Amino acid sequence: MHTVTSARKPGLFGLVDHKLFWPSLLVFIAILIFALVAPATCGAFFASIQQFVLTNFSWLILAVGAAAILFSLWMLLNRPFGQIRLGGKDCKPEFSFYAWVSMLFCAGLGTGFVIFGAAEPLYHLYSAPTIIDAVPEAIRLAVVNWGLFGWPLFCTAGWAIGYAAYRYKKPLRTSTGLYGILGERCNDTLISKIVDVLAGVAMMIGLGVASITFALKLLFGIELGPVGQFAVMLGLIVIYILSSASGIAKGMRLFSESTGYLALFLLVAVLFLGNTPITYSLNMLLQVTGEFLFRLPQNLFWADATQIAPRPWSGTWFIFYILWNMSYVPFTGGFIARISRGRTMREFVFGTAIVPIIMCLLWFTIWGSNACFEQLSGYQPMWQVVKENPEQALYMLLGSFPFGSVLCFVAFICFCGFAITTADAASHFIARQVAPGEEHSSLAMRVLWGCVIGMTGIIFQVSGGFSAIKSLAISGGTLFVLVMIAYIISIWRMMHADFPTSEGRS
Repeated sequence: MHTVTSARKPGLFGLVDHKLFWPSLLVFIAILIFALVAPATCGAFFASIQQFVLTNFSWLILAVGAAAILFSLWMLLNRPFGQIRLGGKDCKPEFSFYAWVSMLFCAGLGTGFVIFGAAEPLYHLYSAPTIIDAVPEAIRLAVVNWGLFGWPLFCTAGWAIGYAAYRYKKPLRTSTGLYGILGERCNDTLISKIVDVLAGVAMMIGLGVASITFALKLLFGIELGPVGQFAVMLGLIVIYILSSASGIAKGMRLFSESTGYLALFLLVAVLFLGNTPITYSLNMLLQVTGEFLFRLPQNLFWADATQIAPRPWSGTWFIFYILWNMSYVPFTGGFIARISRGRTMREFVFGTAIVPIIMCLLWFTIWGSNACFEQLSGYQPMWQVVKENPEQALYMLLGSFPFGSVLCFVAFICFCGFAITTADAASHFIARQVAPGEEHSSLAMRVLWGCVIGMTGIIFQVSGGFSAIKSLAISGGTLFVLVMIAYIISIWRMMHADFPTSEGRS
């Protein structure tokens, strides 16, 4: 693999690219100090960046999100390039299809699925200005946010990084995906270094601390303050270390497969055990799927342009979700590239973009239809709870089912599994970023970054709450709007340069 001249002899952390390691670590430390010393000022600073971006560049963000979706479709349907494999035509996948898809979800947006599966459709039902058909439209909007504007971004980034890394023997770094534009200097230019350093800014696992806190209170009567939340995060980090010590092929795969089975169990339980008639959820699934497909062009390009000043809702949901997903692009794309060696382009796109959209349709329709039915039928005041704390919706809904306590406990374990595997994936990738081409980064390096990422998340959770985490994620993700454009161009150029004729099918 490619090496970097700034590396020194292996030490506790293995080989280290000091031109990336120290700037990346210092950025995290600076953010931590800022959040600790002046939490209000820190929150206001990142919130101002968020508002500036949403006000002035929504059109660009939406256009890039749509471009990634259309480009993923091009990769899926492209016959000359569809059979090209990451790692060469004789390379075989390391993981089974189920294990591979499970790790995709666990590395990406699994925690968000658990938190917002029941809550987000209620948000849209009562606050979206575009609601036409009530519940079906509310669920469709959630599917657009979590499925359409998420996974195609990860798919594009994963192929850009993975193809360049395996084809040209480059390290699995964010900047490697720029090979089609920068060539052999893709890791060595100033732009490359900036991209690699900022790739980790928004990586954190603090998002779900509030959900875990509420679950502990509900299940065990344990009331947690800031110190308790800090202890929860430390506990997650310890479990993550045990997973990370086993490596991706063992610990990460085992956690991901187990969490995937728990998530499927919860989905079936919600469908069959809830107060909502099964036929209501199945009819809703059919209608939401139809409306999602029929209104696909509108899904891609809706910019609220009929308003003289775009309503805050569009920036709070559509545009925000694209930017939030952009903040996940570096480590999710890089991690997907790591676990996808041996997959063809067509299989890669199907697994990283199409399967997640199908899962989004199932997940948000079943959870959302149950939550909306209970609200509209008067079983429970779901909307009032969601407005106060979206993390409570999951447990409130499950608590009304037969065996509610057991289901809430399963949901708690499932959520913890997603949080741990997300940290595992993030730390694996950033550890490889700062190691010069190492196939397997050292455990000490992965533990270091797992702790740093976790501490950043918990400090922002305790000092500024969910809004501060959102603002930080958007601030870190904004740069990758431009990087995503570069990835699309890079893939196009690499494919046509390497396979200029139909011989690329072999």
